[in-house]
Amino acid sequence: MSCEVIKPDRILQQLAELWKDTARPEADADGDGLLRACAMTLVSFVDDEEDAMALGETLALLMREHPSRSIVVRLREGEDFLESRVFAQCWKPFGHRQQICCEQVEISATMNHLQDVAAVVGPLAVPDLPRLILLRSARIVRAGALRKILRLGDKIIVDSSLPGAPGFGELGALLESGHIAGDLAWTRITELRALIAQVIGDRVPKNIIIEYEGREAGAETRYLEAWLASGLPDTVVRLKGSGGQGTGVPAVVRVDDEITICLTPECAEIEIGQLKQHAPLAVGSADELLNAELKIVVHDEIFERVLNRITA
Repeated sequence: MSCEVIKPDRILQQLAELWKDTARPEADADGDGLLRACAMTLVSFVDDEEDAMALGETLALLMREHPSRSIVVRLREGEDFLESRVFAQCWKPFGHRQQICCEQVEISATMNHLQDVAAVVGPLAVPDLPRLILLRSARIVRAGALRKILRLGDKIIVDSSLPGAPGFGELGALLESGHIAGDLAWTRITELRALIAQVIGDRVPKNIIIEYEGREAGAETRYLEAWLASGLPDTVVRLKGSGGQGTGVPAVVRVDDEITICLTPECAEIEIGQLKQHAPLAVGSADELLNAELKIVVHDEIFERVLNRITA
C-alpha cells in the first residue's frame, strides 16, 4: 500500500529536472539535441485494469500530431493508494536528426483520493493552452464523480460505445454546463455519414430504415438515426434490430425501395436499382479517432444538434 503526498509544485520540479537530464549531451546519442513541444494539456482518466501498453502506444502516436503535456490518471479499487511518476515521450521525425519530446505524468490512485487527484491535476495544466480530458474510467461514472473533474478541462472526450461510459444524458449535461463535448462513437461514423449524404444526394426520401445487429441499438446507430432525422425532417427514420446477438452497430441502411447500403467493418456495398458498387469505409484506429477529436477545440454545432435531439 502506498499513499505519498503529491503536490503540483513537486511534480513540476520533477519535470524540470527531467528536462535537464534529457537535454544533456550524453543523453542524446547523436548529439543533435532535442525540442520540447507542447500544444495542449491532455488528461486521460482510465481504470487501472485497462491495458497500459495499448493506451501508451495510442498516446505516443497522438503526440506526433498533437504534442502535449499528457497526464494519465489510473483509478483503482481499494483505499489509500496514491503515487505519481514523470517521464518523457521522444521520437525523431522522418528525415530529421533532432528529437522531439513531450512530457507525461502518470498518477495512480484509489477512488477515495479522487478529490486529491483533481487538486493536483488542475495546476499541472499548461497555461494559455487548450485543456482536453479523455474520460475512459467507468469508476468515475459509477461513483457519480463527473463534476469533480469537469473544471479540469475545456473539452471532455468520451466513447459512449464502451461499457460503463457516460451516456447521452451525461453528455447533454456537459453541454448544458458550457463544456465542449466529444464522443468517439460519433467520430466513428464520420465516413459513413459522408457516404450516405453522397448516395442520397438531393433526394428527399419518404422512409429510411437503419438495421443493426443485436437487441439494442448501439451509440453509433443512435447517432446515425438522429443525424438523419435532424437533416431530413420530412423523412421517417426508423431502427430495426436483428433480435439476436450483436453489438448494436449499423449493418444495413435502406432508403425507400431504391437504395440499400450494406455495411462491413472495412467497406460498404451499395445497391441503387440494378447498379452495385463497393466503397471503402475505414472506421479508424483509436489514435486516428482521437486525433480527429483533438483537432476540434470549439463547439461542434452538428454534433450538439444531434445529441440534443437524442436527449430531448
